[in-house]
Amino acid sequence: MAIMFPKEEKYLNDKLPFSEREVYRVLSSLSDDYVIFHSVQWVNKKYSSQFTWYENDFLLLNKKYGILVLEVKGGLISFSDGLIIQKNTSNNEIKILDEGNDPLSQAKRGVYHYRKILNLQIKGLGNRISIEPCVWFPSCKIDVKSILPSFYDEARNVILDGENIIDPKAAISNIYKFYNSKEKTSMTDEEFLKIIEILAPEFDLIPSPSIIKNELEYSFLRLTNEQSGLLDYISEQRVATIQGAAGTGKTLIALEAAKRFSFKGDKVLFLCFNKLLYEHLKFDCPIKNVDFFNIHSFIKDITQTQSDLSSDESRAKELQKIDFDKLEYKAVIIDEAQDFTDKEIKYFAEYCELMEIPFFVFYDKNQLITTNKIPNWIINSECKLVLTKNCRNTYEIACTSYNVIDIPIKTNTNMINGVQPSLTFAPSKSLIFLGRLIKYFKADENGYKDSEITILSMKPENDSIMNEVNKIDGIAISRTRNNNSVFYTTSKKFKGLESKVVIIVDIDETCFSDEKQKRSFYVACSRARHRLALFIDGNDEKILKIANAATKGAFSAKGKILTKTKTIMLNDDKF
Repeated sequence: MAIMFPKEEKYLNDKLPFSEREVYRVLSSLSDDYVIFHSVQWVNKKYSSQFTWYENDFLLLNKKYGILVLEVKGGLISFSDGLIIQKNTSNNEIKILDEGNDPLSQAKRGVYHYRKILNLQIKGLGNRISIEPCVWFPSCKIDVKSILPSFYDEARNVILDGENIIDPKAAISNIYKFYNSKEKTSMTDEEFLKIIEILAPEFDLIPSPSIIKNELEYSFLRLTNEQSGLLDYISEQRVATIQGAAGTGKTLIALEAAKRFSFKGDKVLFLCFNKLLYEHLKFDCPIKNVDFFNIHSFIKDITQTQSDLSSDESRAKELQKIDFDKLEYKAVIIDEAQDFTDKEIKYFAEYCELMEIPFFVFYDKNQLITTNKIPNWIINSECKLVLTKNCRNTYEIACTSYNVIDIPIKTNTNMINGVQPSLTFAPSKSLIFLGRLIKYFKADENGYKDSEITILSMKPENDSIMNEVNKIDGIAISRTRNNNSVFYTTSKKFKGLESKVVIIVDIDETCFSDEKQKRSFYVACSRARHRLALFIDGNDEKILKIANAATKGAFSAKGKILTKTKTIMLNDDKF
């Protein structure tokens, strides 16, 4: 199967023409020698204030043969008086595709653009490799008798029709042969990976179904310059530690690094600590040649032990039983490294040093919850890199998260602005008001689905107001993530994951009593992508105390937050 961007057909917009979706399906059946990009947008700047946006339907990348820029035109196609006439079968709309507005011309514009871009990135690359145009009319038949426009006569061999859907491999191969691509193309593995990075400047490892309709989500998924530069840098290192606050994209970068190794056919070990994060990565973000484990499942998988691995000592004992010769990995990546013990980090570091393979460690010094200190190996690491730009949270959510543990936010990071987090006060009947808050986020003006809302408790499940609660005001509450219910878990278990909407419950004075509790609150807040609500149940005195602790004194007794957050009072008058 070809490697597709976006990764799966189901993430394509249903409003796309049937012809494009059909060609996507057909192209995906090609071998994994092909990397195929759908709907690639680019901009042409003519003058200082004049921009024109263009889009190419498909780009086909093959390491041996180069790039094809493919335009697709569906509907009923006819040729008359040197013109291409397209009739929309759904609304009978007629379009005249004259020269310059026709698909071949569109593909040619893309060719010139990509040659220019690749030449700027790697000197001469765009001229050295084959980059050529082609067209596909999947809804019609073109034979030797078909009278094509004059400017298409010489391009017959690169024009496909409905019959080519039967054997797309042969059709694409013939186009490459027509352009003598094999003789023109010469690219290294590094150049091949660089081209992929240039053509797909977005993480697609954790896709969002709302990416097309939701501008905010789309913005979050884009690779920042900082992230792209870091990936390029660490690819030249054998050992590196990468530190970043919550939301700076550590897991995404770690996954992208693993993906780059996988393109080379190398087997990669990807470790984290949190069970929920491990399960999410393994089942929702599979990557060829990459094995996902948390430290507990890794030990059990290799040793087949039935021992309790909850303690540091038990894991260290079992880990030392694993001989290096049992491992066949060509790279090791650790996420959430601050939760690992020093012995655990050293074990994998020694393995990578012995095998002379890459070892990348990602951590957040502010998320020390399961351990008391950063592993010494990380502290003494020679190659240390720091991520500063938050690419998960809106500016407003980041302010609330970072505020509690005094992390400064740089004013020049161009963070995405969103809706201010809310402090929701429920003086009584907590679950009733919690249900109203969930319905508020689900309402038309917000439009979030049940599956996009997560409730996080600051307490253990047995002590939570959510203990044994499976439904609130008709809304299903689940302990496992699915498409039909609101997910509930503890903040500790949700570490490393994220949700578009996060509602934090069971907030009291203990959440701010010491540094460890503050870090736990910081972790919970930073899980939110779009919307964050702090749900506080209690009398006025308790609410005021907690609100001041959560906002570092920025809370007004009149019920307003002067900076960073705002208040929503849920009462019978509002609903």
